[in-house]
Amino acid sequence: MTTSTYPELNLPSLSRGRSVALLAALVLCGALSSAQAQTAPPGSAASAPPDAAASAVTHKLDTVSLTLQRDGSLIPYGKMNEILGLMQKHGEGLFFMEFKISFKDGKPAGFTPKLALQHNEGTVAIPLSEDGIFRLPVLPVELGKDADLARNWKRGAATLMATLRLSTPAEQLTMGQVRRIARLAHTLRSELLPWYLRPLFPQFEGVRVCSSKPAWELEWREKGQLLGLPLTADPQDRDPDAVKGQPARSCTSLTGQESWPDEARLVAPAGSRLSVKGLGSK
Repeated sequence: MTTSTYPELNLPSLSRGRSVALLAALVLCGALSSAQAQTAPPGSAASAPPDAAASAVTHKLDTVSLTLQRDGSLIPYGKMNEILGLMQKHGEGLFFMEFKISFKDGKPAGFTPKLALQHNEGTVAIPLSEDGIFRLPVLPVELGKDADLARNWKRGAATLMATLRLSTPAEQLTMGQVRRIARLAHTLRSELLPWYLRPLFPQFEGVRVCSSKPAWELEWREKGQLLGLPLTADPQDRDPDAVKGQPARSCTSLTGQESWPDEARLVAPAGSRLSVKGLGSK
């Protein structure tokens, strides 16, 4: 699964600035809940909220009864739900949003964090992985407007980060796919998302590739001959999935504006990850 580290955003204490796409997006998300927040660049009445068709493809999760505290400060779910619905309907399966909970002082020993989505018609449990990663369910727009996340930990003890991911694996990336991602990202942000949601979706600058070593090539055939073009690392680019205490990975980016053919295929070291490089992100 490729990641498009959209600017990762830390909610509520968005301390990450504007890391590629979502970082900037969710960071603005915090402001978003009270005003139009970071998601409110000047406007356009461009897109309408997803209709009932979107609800037909919503996540099916078991409704449960949990003793949790509803906390609207974790994330402005109503606005995020609109984005998720539009991505689901128009994103052609290329993008998805990944969320992660991080405890500021580390997760207490023996503690099992629980998260749920509470709306006017019930409560939906949200499965969490061991490292706190989860996906949000998509609700019909009207139902999602008054929904909030609910948690079982002390308010302020953890932050929530959102990252825009790419579903394309690194080994399947071609220049044609990069251009498709670029076109669709531009269409989603500039034409389909309402103005107040655009800051939550990154301004696409390129597809970033990060690997354990800078050994990337683009390969394609021309007149029966296999051609290879080495790619160079950008020392200013940072791996959005970097783990503290572990060696930093090298990164390079493809914008889709290069002159290489659509058939040119990325050849990268095993374990390479893709992410969305947002405008101005490093």
